[in-house]
Amino acid sequence: MLTKIVAKKKDGSMIKGTTGDFLPFRNTFHMTVDNAPDVIAEVLVDDLKAVFFVKTLEGSKAPHNRPPEKSGSGKQPAERRISVTFMDNEVIEGYSHSFHLDRLGFFMNSIDPNDNNERIFVVLSYVKGILSDGKAVDLNAGMVSEKTCEFCGKKLDLRWKHCPFDGRKIK
Repeated sequence: MLTKIVAKKKDGSMIKGTTGDFLPFRNTFHMTVDNAPDVIAEVLVDDLKAVFFVKTLEGSKAPHNRPPEKSGSGKQPAERRISVTFMDNEVIEGYSHSFHLDRLGFFMNSIDPNDNNERIFVVLSYVKGILSDGKAVDLNAGMVSEKTCEFCGKKLDLRWKHCPFDGRKIK
C-alpha cells in the first residue's frame, strides 16, 4: 500500500510523493515523486528533518499548531504532549506515545486532529530540543561514544539497538 508523504529536508527543500517501504529503523526508503511519477527516488533519512504522512499532497491552508477544537468529553489523550524544536528553530507541537533516543527518530501526531498530517516521523539528528509534558528532555542522555557496526562498518551511537544503515540488530 502506498502512503502519501512529504519529506522535508534539512536544507529546507521538500519532496512530495508516495512510499511503500518507509520503516522507522531503516536509513533509506524509496518514494515516487509527485511531479515526476516515473521517477523513484531513494531518500536518505539522515538528510531529512521530518517525514510527514499526509492526507493530501496539496496540503492545508490552515495555520499550523492550531489548538484542537474542544470536545464535550473532556478526555485527555493517552499520549504525552511534546514540543519539538528543530535545528532551524521550527517548532512542531503534538502528541507521542513514546520516543526513544536510541533510534533514528520517532512518530508523533499533530496537535490539531483536522490537520493535513496523519502522523509525523521526526528525525532525531536534526532536533535541537524536545519538551515532554512541559519538561526538557536530555537529548544526550546515555551518550557515551560511538561504536562500529560489525556488518556495514559505519559509525554508530552506542545507544542504538539497530543499525540505521542496514536495519540489522546490533549485538
